[in-house]
Amino acid sequence: MYVAYRKAGYSKKFKAEHESDILLHQAAKKFFDESGLKKLPTVKSLQAEYAALLAEKKSAYAEYRKARDEMKELLTVKANVDRLMGYDKSETDIEAER
Repeated sequence: MYVAYRKAGYSKKFKAEHESDILLHQAAKKFFDESGLKKLPTVKSLQAEYAALLAEKKSAYAEYRKARDEMKELLTVKANVDRLMGYDKSETDIEAER
């Protein structure tokens, strides 16, 4: 759309008709200029990066699942110890025993 706008000689009428598309193009160009990107990455390189990130996510998730299971086990042990030692008795439980 921006190329057509340029070919139209930066016509005010054309810009008014397609203002949203032109503004999107200008915002995208500004972002790329500020980021220092001259060329968009290829689809092949993006797919390779995605595959690498997916493999990293899978390995990290396995570690997370192991840590989560260990945490659940530790919380269960803590609850059992608290119950045996009488630490978890609340005031309502003590009054109920009376």
